[in-house]
Amino acid sequence: MKGALISGVAVVFVLSAAAICGALRADTVACADAVFTVSADSGEVAAAACDALVSARASLAECGIEPTRPISVSIVDAPSHPQFGVCLGYFDARNDCIEVADPKGYAALLPESDARRDLPVDVVFRGLIAHELAHALVAHNADQARIAPAGHEFIASVFEMTAYGEEAREALLAADPVRPKGSRDMVNPGIYALAPRVFANNAWQLFQGAEDGCAMIRDILGGQVSLPFK
Repeated sequence: MKGALISGVAVVFVLSAAAICGALRADTVACADAVFTVSADSGEVAAAACDALVSARASLAECGIEPTRPISVSIVDAPSHPQFGVCLGYFDARNDCIEVADPKGYAALLPESDARRDLPVDVVFRGLIAHELAHALVAHNADQARIAPAGHEFIASVFEMTAYGEEAREALLAADPVRPKGSRDMVNPGIYALAPRVFANNAWQLFQGAEDGCAMIRDILGGQVSLPFK
């Protein structure tokens, strides 16, 4: 999590500092799912964001995770987290607002080592939207004091990987291999900071390898499981 650019997706909450999340862009639309309002520089990008949000919400709902209040989403050139600086996206818990980078900027924002550089930008966009929406719905459904940062990132990474689809997911898993069933020892903030794609791949494999991945996530939300896993 060091440096001017967060190489993964920005961390969970804005807990301090003045937030600018939610600044209006040229096109602001209410999605077909009335929970979401999207602001972007073009109607095309706003529509793509709405589609990604609806799809990600459906995936989260399969694990019983639903929004409890409206969420606004801004698609901007380069999101700037108040604490960590320029990033690909972040969720501001105080304002129920998500900022995600516009796909046109991914070539400049994604580090050279990030395997997502080789994916179509629309696929990366869907993953980023899903990641930040997962952060938002964790905040809606859990006592934030109970959920460690590793828990937030684990859940967000699972739904990010879900959003990529099988072909892109296989490419990411091949680029940064982890154990086929994942490792609980790797669900920790140190791995996320140093190797965010390894963290995400491991989260996916752990979720897939679990007898009931959704139950694992619900246990994290309910505080029955602490992270790093014990």
